[in-house]
Amino acid sequence: MTDKIYDFGYRAPRFRADFRLFFQIDNLHSALLDARCIDLSEDGLAVESRASLEIGTVVTLILTLPGTSISRRIAARVTNCRVNRYGFAFIFSSQQEKSYMHEYLDSRRSTLVHSPELSG
Repeated sequence: MTDKIYDFGYRAPRFRADFRLFFQIDNLHSALLDARCIDLSEDGLAVESRASLEIGTVVTLILTLPGTSISRRIAARVTNCRVNRYGFAFIFSSQQEKSYMHEYLDSRRSTLVHSPELSG
C-alpha cells in the first residue's frame, strides 16, 4: 500500500492510530484518565475519551507508542473538542522530545494510514 500524504500547508500530516493512553490534567496528583488515540501527527494527536475537558486545558499525556516499549510523558493543550473526541497539541519541553516524535512517525510512515478527514 502506498501512503498518500495530504499536505494541509499549516500543520503536520496526521495518521490513523489505535492505541490506549492515559492523561492527567496538569496536576501530578490528579487521577489518570483513560483515552484511545485515533490519530497522530508530529504536532499532536486526537483521542476519544469520556473525560470532560475544555479547550485550552493543559494535560500530561502518558503514552507508549505502538511498536515501542517505553512510556513517555508529554505535555499537551486541548485544541478542539467534538463530543468525546479531543484534539491535543504537544507542548514539547525539549528539542529531543520533538525529534523523538518526528523520528517515530518517519520510521513508521509506510505502516501508517494517512487520515486527511480527521482534524484536531
